[in-house]
Amino acid sequence: MKDYFMGYARANGTYGIRNHVAVISAMDNSNFIARRVNAYVNGTVVVCPCFGRGEVGADLQQHIATLGGIGANPNVFAAVVVSMEPVIAGQIADIIRESGKEVVVCSCDECGGTIETTAVATRYAKNFVIKASMLERIKVSVSELMLGVECGGSDAVSGLISNPVTGMIADKLIDLDGRVVLSETTEWMGAEDSLRARAVTPELGQRIVDAIKWYEDYIISIGVDIKGTNPAPDNIKGGLSTIEEKALGAVEKGGTRPIQDLITYNGKVTHKGLTLMDASPGGVENTTSLTSIGCQVIIFSTGKGNPIGSPVTPTIKVTGNARTLETYGDNIDVDISGVMTLGTSLDEAAAVLYDSMIDVCCGRLTTAEVLGDTETAVTRLGYTV
Repeated sequence: MKDYFMGYARANGTYGIRNHVAVISAMDNSNFIARRVNAYVNGTVVVCPCFGRGEVGADLQQHIATLGGIGANPNVFAAVVVSMEPVIAGQIADIIRESGKEVVVCSCDECGGTIETTAVATRYAKNFVIKASMLERIKVSVSELMLGVECGGSDAVSGLISNPVTGMIADKLIDLDGRVVLSETTEWMGAEDSLRARAVTPELGQRIVDAIKWYEDYIISIGVDIKGTNPAPDNIKGGLSTIEEKALGAVEKGGTRPIQDLITYNGKVTHKGLTLMDASPGGVENTTSLTSIGCQVIIFSTGKGNPIGSPVTPTIKVTGNARTLETYGDNIDVDISGVMTLGTSLDEAAAVLYDSMIDVCCGRLTTAEVLGDTETAVTRLGYTV
């Protein structure tokens, strides 16, 4: 197994596994401009949020910080931010600029309508892509990686095969001095004692329990029975019977090493090893949040199948369910169903997944990247006003 990957050096001392020029829409009413630029310029990726206009307070700040964080991700070489107006776009660009990247803002107010804005943004994107093409990959220690781990469409096989194997990759990367981020807070309900026991301090353990309790209290406050929504219908169909069973399987993808920290959405990962992030479990929202804090690669364990990926952070889909290969085979990157059908050991499956992760970090494309099955969604905190 390699202890290095071939990546791109960034000015702020980080290393990317992709060399994207990101075309970022500052809000939903400029998404079509970003998509046009992406269609015109090969070598760009497009980041289009669901909202943006009419957000206020902490909700607006989270929107700005998330889009800025995506542009600042090590996988981005440079960014073009498009918008109706330049103020919010400028704040997003400021965050990207702080990471040492080139970034420009193209707004309809300043360029003069959507046609001129598209033209100006296209010229900038074209020049950035040409500059990016001159950068060469270099040998980088895996200790420079930050891996995000996620699961979706979970079934009974997830907790037996793909999540534990993903956790073995997390442990290996941590042992090589890398960083791993486990999020999806509501997926931890029922596994509180397990997570608390792994926290490096009692105070951290209590913070983790409190974060889970906040969601439990919120769900009760709006009169919803969590048992009716989690496990979800597809989870139940896949053999998961209780929220505790689902949680104990879900946290396995974070491995077994001590938990160093719990950060908020858009928080900074400041420790080597395993960090928990308090973030939404929704597939698109979670890949967005993992990308915004700087994860260069995501391993996404899926039971029944889930095609979604991040436009900026390669999202590796892995399954241990042979039936899923019959229905979602075109969307799966790593097949470890041999654990169930061929007697493959978990160690052997982990070696396959680790090698595949390194291949992706060296440039191999994921199915989501090739098919364009990528989306962005910033988690909302409030109403549009």
